[in-house]
Amino acid sequence: MANINPNIIKSENICIDVTMLYTISANDEDFIFKIVNTFLKTFPDTIKKIEESLSEANWENVYLNAHHAKSSLSIIKIDEMFDWVMQVEANSKNQTDLDTIPDLVKKIKGAYLLAEDLLRSKFINHNSPK
Repeated sequence: MANINPNIIKSENICIDVTMLYTISANDEDFIFKIVNTFLKTFPDTIKKIEESLSEANWENVYLNAHHAKSSLSIIKIDEMFDWVMQVEANSKNQTDLDTIPDLVKKIKGAYLLAEDLLRSKFINHNSPK
């Protein structure tokens, strides 16, 4: 029989692993709701800041915002987003392979948009505190 992890949420286009979130929260549903809600409210702004810094070729700010995004993605793991963010962080910090960053940011943004719907349906729409 296959071992199915209930902390992995999937759709046909995206996979999200929230095992770390459940671990650090000791399964506290209110805490989980707050963390997911905070993630959904702040991550789009982080992506926007990365895009703006990228358009200005401000590699220090690209690095700082990617570093911030990496922290969030270490708790709510969305497919390959963590790896892409780490690559953006490293490339902008070291100012190497800068031409790869725009495509990585597009991938990050696209994956986030898919994950956002899934996270909202799983945690926000059905589990809002009363």
